[in-house]
Amino acid sequence: MLFVVYDVLVSPRLVATIGLALLAIAAPLAQSTKTLPEALTQMVETERAFAARALIVGWKQAFLEYFADDAVGFDGQSGRAKDQIRANPDPPPDLQLIWEPRFGDVAASGELGYLTGPVRNVRKSRDNGRPRHSTYASLWKRQRDRSFKVIMDFGVNTPGPVPFAAGFTRAPIANRFSGDYDDSTPPLSAADTVLNSGLRTGQAGAYRGRLASSVRFLRQNMVPVVGNRAALQWLAKQPAYSAIDSRFAEAARSGDLGYTWGSYVVGPAQKPTEKGFYVRVWQRERNGQWNVVMDVLQPQSG
Repeated sequence: MLFVVYDVLVSPRLVATIGLALLAIAAPLAQSTKTLPEALTQMVETERAFAARALIVGWKQAFLEYFADDAVGFDGQSGRAKDQIRANPDPPPDLQLIWEPRFGDVAASGELGYLTGPVRNVRKSRDNGRPRHSTYASLWKRQRDRSFKVIMDFGVNTPGPVPFAAGFTRAPIANRFSGDYDDSTPPLSAADTVLNSGLRTGQAGAYRGRLASSVRFLRQNMVPVVGNRAALQWLAKQPAYSAIDSRFAEAARSGDLGYTWGSYVVGPAQKPTEKGFYVRVWQRERNGQWNVVMDVLQPQSG
């Protein structure tokens, strides 16, 4: 959940200066959401309201308002995101973190979804005001009062601007599952466990046949890898995990969308080259198989 944005560890969207940015994105976003499901439109608009609220009350109060009580964070270890937010240092007053949702989807049952988009981090007193770039991903869940709250939030630093289509684009749904989903259906947790088993041998082989066409891999300090063909080529060059274990899985009531998270280690257990947490968003296809639509790593220091 946390990464470096201004020489100390802070959440990926701690402070937002929307101002002209809101005016710039409002028109295309309003046009694009006309054809979106009501729940997805609500999620996108809530994301924008979240950013605007941070301008008024500050990032900590806004995060506490827009995060669910059971939201999970990965600041050093997995735990309650709100506790980690409260422990975070206040950001510098001249920090501007500007983001917008550009891509995502919601379950057919309307209670679970995800969003991602570009982020610009600007401080007038740093780097002559040049922006630092990143991308964010957030998971949203409908609450009892029918509002959406963030249940997970991630930031990935990138070497430059992250390209997205203008406005907001919904993930492809032509081949998505729309049948019955009950207790006899293989659970999402099983798909995650099987994938992890293969990842201990090799990444490309494990992911092959388990990726959605529009899959996005988010890794620190690189532009997201988008699309299953590009992903498989990139994965062929990545090392196998020495350990990777599923910790949690949740699917929407409609059985077409869900997410999992767990821990991973790359390299020897005594001196790993990298360790941390992974989060995956999954889409169930028409044939009943779960495929990955987003895959995020959150490395931990130390």
